[in-house]
Amino acid sequence: MSATSARSRRVGKLKYVEPYDFKHPKLFSKEIMRTLRTLHDVLARNLSRIFSSGLRHKVEVNLRGIDQISTSEFIHSLESPCVIYILSIESLGGEVIIVLPIDFCLHYIERQSGGRGDEIAEKRSLTTIEERIISRVMGEINNELVIAWDPYLEFGIDGIKYENKPENVHLNSVDPAIVAKLRIDLGIGEAAVRISYPYSLLKEALNESVLNKGKQMKADALSEEDLEGYKTTLKDAGITIQPLLGTTKLSIDQILDLKQGDTIPLDQRTDKPLEIQVNGVKKMTGYPGIVQGRRSVKIFELTEEVNEQVLL
Repeated sequence: MSATSARSRRVGKLKYVEPYDFKHPKLFSKEIMRTLRTLHDVLARNLSRIFSSGLRHKVEVNLRGIDQISTSEFIHSLESPCVIYILSIESLGGEVIIVLPIDFCLHYIERQSGGRGDEIAEKRSLTTIEERIISRVMGEINNELVIAWDPYLEFGIDGIKYENKPENVHLNSVDPAIVAKLRIDLGIGEAAVRISYPYSLLKEALNESVLNKGKQMKADALSEEDLEGYKTTLKDAGITIQPLLGTTKLSIDQILDLKQGDTIPLDQRTDKPLEIQVNGVKKMTGYPGIVQGRRSVKIFELTEEVNEQVLL
């Protein structure tokens, strides 16, 4: 046997090794991550109602993504000043951190005080009175958080601590964290609420059996008639699915100089799958094609996580 053929045989037996980022460990299965997204979608819809009522105009809250990062990285990503609430949950033996955007809080307070709030307020620390106003909003957020988790975990919030500087938050920086980011669309701008769960808090309570039990409890709570009604409603629900052929950025001068026959290059490579959005949120990737003479997209991969740069 020649040296070349022997080398080829050894290469053929090599297994693909997937890189592992220790800063962003994969702590939970895809099924658990999918459940986390589901319950935070419920939380986002309920927060839309709370914020819309307080601001007296329609506010949309959507889940932007869930990431698994270190606690120290999460704390370091926070800007000062900010609005941080640390929720103590004794039954689970840990603390949940909720971070509200300071500019959103000031905008909320201005609207609550009768102001127009046409623009997002400039960032500054909350006064004592302003913090008391926001603490009432936090009470409603806490209730919705417990309700969203109720089908899977039963817990209560035993204590709340307020901080306005990230450096004052002293937690185990080695412990990984599960961070959910909720995007608030105010119409005049956007803001983000972040919720951080320490891995040590969830690892014992959150497992496949608990999640399956929660799903079974939810299914058993519905009568056959109600279940069929939900199925009918879901079948008639309209959603928008948009495959993006690519994106690019042009200056005003470049747009004004465009003429018939010009070509605009996109940043999408032809050998890579397209981004597919469902109601404006990336959910999957796929390749374009033709099926029975109609344009179509073949699903390549479901998006399970959000990139760190997008989340933070």
